[in-house]
Amino acid sequence: MESGSKAPEIPEDIVEESSGIPFVRRLLTGERLYHSMPAFRSRDFRVFWAGQLISLTGTWVQSVAQQWLVLKLTHSAFALGLVTTIQFTPLLLLSLVGGAVADRVSKRNLLLVTQVISGVLAVALGILVQTGLVQYWHVLVSALILGTVNAFYTPSRQAFVPELVEKDALLNAVALNSTIFNGARVVGPAVGGILIATVGLSLNFYLNAASYIAVIIGLLIITPRPARSPADNERIWRNVVEGLEYVRSTPVIYTILALVGVASLFALNFTTLMPLFARYVLNVGSDGFGFLMASMGLGSLSGAILLAFVNRRDLSRRLIYAGAIIFTLIEIIFGFSRLYVLSMALLVLIGFSSTLFTTTANTRILSLTPSRLQGRVMSVYSLLFLGMTPFGSFLSGVIAQRYGAPPALILGAAITLVFTVVIFFVRRGQRVPQKT
Repeated sequence: MESGSKAPEIPEDIVEESSGIPFVRRLLTGERLYHSMPAFRSRDFRVFWAGQLISLTGTWVQSVAQQWLVLKLTHSAFALGLVTTIQFTPLLLLSLVGGAVADRVSKRNLLLVTQVISGVLAVALGILVQTGLVQYWHVLVSALILGTVNAFYTPSRQAFVPELVEKDALLNAVALNSTIFNGARVVGPAVGGILIATVGLSLNFYLNAASYIAVIIGLLIITPRPARSPADNERIWRNVVEGLEYVRSTPVIYTILALVGVASLFALNFTTLMPLFARYVLNVGSDGFGFLMASMGLGSLSGAILLAFVNRRDLSRRLIYAGAIIFTLIEIIFGFSRLYVLSMALLVLIGFSSTLFTTTANTRILSLTPSRLQGRVMSVYSLLFLGMTPFGSFLSGVIAQRYGAPPALILGAAITLVFTVVIFFVRRGQRVPQKT
């Protein structure tokens, strides 16, 4: 441009009056993205998020291979379900201890140990599969060890996020983590299935093992803010009790946890019934079942992306109740649907609304909990959110076995809906505690 020429004017409707910075320049420089996603302002969070993205995709790649391996070895649906039960049982038994340990030691170091062990397990299964020596009991032992590791990993990972971002970016950070979880749930199984068909099973396990390297490197280079820990001379069971006492004495938190627990037991386990709906209700094959699950994953991913752009903490209570009420209502409608296309559309909405509920509940609990207690409180959340999975799946299976999949789904959703509505009106006047 010549020195004497006049620069073109930018229309006023694309200028942000609050900052005086042109919208176009903010968009091109990434400043607008950082404004919309404040968690990405933290370099440590960006590193951790990228590592988790790679690792979670690898986890789903292996998950598909492990399910296929069990069916190949046993040809038994019971054997497949037993693996899931064994993998989730340690979380039910040890998550409270895992949360107490996370509050006593460096969360980063604890995460490093769990990721190294998980990577070694993946390599071991890959070698056994490649050499043809794998047996069913190998998978059971691996599932048991991995479940034990996850009992420490899950509360530690959730409580680690507040050490990476500022308080006003916490909702965005949790939503971004939910985004990669749901994105990996869509991409990972597809990649895993293609690899099984074209290459074989062992590569899936090796790829998952390699994916842990990204997390390990990321954890080694980040420097989280120090969190206050319990005194070293305190007994670990005293630490567990302290966390439980905080939950009991904080109505907002135990109310949210109760909602999560009831939903996990009766409504959030509906994926267990999806194969039955696909085959006996909607009369579609394995490919139709895959599209049903992909529809739910797409809805969950959409919900997580929306929350990544919503940074207003004052909306959290509304999102929790609205998400729970909407997803249970739509589940009931889904239970009456006999049209495949309609069912797919309903699953998108179920995935979307259930993600609003669970992600906002997670964030709300973290934001209300003192940093020294976050590991223990999030272990209670993990216990109720994931530890109820075996019980909820068993309950749904028993009802479906006798009355069919639709009544099982409708009953569970209705119980959760009634409980949510009652709690909403009873707890309208809850006071928010002050963090210390």
